Formats: sequence, structure tokens, C-alpha cells
Amino acid sequence: MTGKSPQGSSGRNNHGGRPAASGAKKQRHRKTGGPHSSGNTAGARADFQGKPKVKHKTSAPKPSVNAPRSKGASRGSLVELPAIQPRNAKGYPKKMAAGKGAGGVGGAAGAGTGGYKRHKKPISANRQKGFHDGKRPYDYAVYEREPATPEYLARLFAQYGYDVCGRELEAYWLYYDLLRTMNAELDLTRIMGIEATVLKHFIDSSIIADMTEIRGPLLDIGSGPGFPGAPIAIRKPDLQVILAESRGKRVRFLEMVKEKLKLKNVTIFPRSVREDSDIRAMSVISRALESIPGTLQRVKTFLPAGGRVLFLKGPNCGQEITQAQEMFKGIYKMVEDVRYDLPASDQSRRLIVFERREES
Repeated sequence: MTGKSPQGSSGRNNHGGRPAASGAKKQRHRKTGGPHSSGNTAGARADFQGKPKVKHKTSAPKPSVNAPRSKGASRGSLVELPAIQPRNAKGYPKKMAAGKGAGGVGGAAGAGTGGYKRHKKPISANRQKGFHDGKRPYDYAVYEREPATPEYLARLFAQYGYDVCGRELEAYWLYYDLLRTMNAELDLTRIMGIEATVLKHFIDSSIIADMTEIRGPLLDIGSGPGFPGAPIAIRKPDLQVILAESRGKRVRFLEMVKEKLKLKNVTIFPRSVREDSDIRAMSVISRALESIPGTLQRVKTFLPAGGRVLFLKGPNCGQEITQAQEMFKGIYKMVEDVRYDLPASDQSRRLIVFERREES
């Protein structure tokens, strides 16, 4: 039994803690008056006051116990971890913009700003064709079945049941040539190629002139590159048409269209149409701009009694019609609802016409 501590052979106490300190060690702490002892504190203060103060080193932080270490490295050495790549909202790594380094200006990738390129919208199947062929997506020749010529343009109109010739054919050809030339610079439309432009721009816009009464002046809200107002002005040279567009690049393009096509019946309104706009119009036309109630509210203050609002919509706009009839009961009345298909295609459309009523 001699030589063993009262707690057992392991030297630990009954609670499984650390070994108890020896009596000599306890006595030594009492004599020296350590910082946590209950002994002579006055002597301890005097002892500490005589020692010089040591400043802590701040050049290198103390390594964490759990910090990763390379194989064979000492416990205090650290391994340089790779930089964390920024991620987007869905958790995928962001793509670096060309010429921008990860370390900011003068980074490893050259003189960059350290920013990240925004993700663009998915490219449609129509534009993908241009990329697959190794050409620019705005190259109209990629989407044309035959080389674009005035003769081919006339054959396309005849294929869809329209006899276009003379001044009207020349105007459409100049219009298409402007679109093909300026689209890459101004980003005017995603519909490219002479076949698609004839059907989905020229005919889809001008067909309205044969389906309903249009009282002039006609205001085209949000005309963009001129649709549907400009083709209607080509089809009906006696009808005054106002093309309203607020974006500067497209306003410049509309001025080019008016000048090159010599459309004397066209006026350009280079601002947004609002409820307080000073515009005189008997008809308003809207194509893919906003909801029916939104446009009716926009033109309510300046459209006179008897004025008409024409909407070029898709086939599923019933909810908008119901909402507009409930909101503007006694102010507008729906007078036409025409369902139709674009010629020689499966493209369904719907023409909705509201008429301004007398103020009660």
C-alpha cells in the first residue's frame, strides 16, 4: 500500500479529474503569493511592480488547435487555403467577367476590377442557331431561307395572301433593310430573318387595318422599333399616326424610318405616355406593352368620348377583359372581341377594342 495515493494507482481523485497537487506545491504557492493565491497579496504586488511589462506580439495570430495542417508539419504551422469563390442566390459559382481578376485591379487575370459578370437571360432557340453556326446572333442571313431581295419580299407577302407592290413594297423593303442594318447596334427586336419579319411584324401589325375601324389620329403607345404603328402608316397613307417611344435609341431609329421611308403621315412623340400627356388622338393601339386596365387608365384623361383603344393580344386574355370591365364600368365599353390566326401559321391572336363613353 506504500507509494500509492489515496485515490488509487492512477493518481486521480474520486471524480475522475486531474491528479491532486502535492502538499509541497501548494505550500510553494502560498509562500510566493501567486496571482490567484490567498496568501500575502502585498508582496505579490510589489513583486509584479518590479517586473517590466511585456507587450504581446501582433504580427502573427496564434494558430488555432483545429486549424488544418499539412502532412508532416508541426502543430503550429498553417496551410494556406484556396480563396472562397463567390456564389449566386442558387448556390452556383459566379462566372468571372472577361479580363477581371479575382484579386481586383491587377489580379492574376490581368487588369480587372474584381467584379463578376451578371447572368444574362437564356438565349432563345431562334438565336441559338446563330451561335451554333459560328456567326453573330444578329446576322440576319443565318435565319433566312433565301437571300433577302425585294422580289423575295413580294413573294412572301403573296404567299400570305397580300398583294404588295409599288410604293408600299418599296417602303417595306427599306424598313426591313433598316432593321437588318441597325438591330445589332440598337437591339431593336429578337425576330430576325425576312420570313419571320414579314409574318410577325409587317403582317401582324398591318392586318388590323383590315379588321376594324381606325379613327385618326392613331396613337401607338410603346412603339419600340415602330410596331404596329409604322406598318399601319405604310398600309394607310391617309391615316395620321403618332409613334410614342421614350427610349432614346429607338426614338433615333424611328426618326430614320420616317425619313428614309418618307412617311409624311407619321409623327414621333419621344416621351412616355402618361395620364397628363398633351396628346390628341381618336384611337390608341397597344401591342405587348401592359395589361388592358393599365392602358385604359393611362389614356382615360385625354381620349375623347367615342375614342377607341385597340389591343393586340394573345388568345388567353379573358382575365384582363373581366378586370377592365369591372374597373371602368360606365367609362369604357368593349365593342369588339375578334379571334384570328396569322395567315399560313398556327399563331393565334385576339383583337380587343374598347370605346370611350360619354361622361355622365
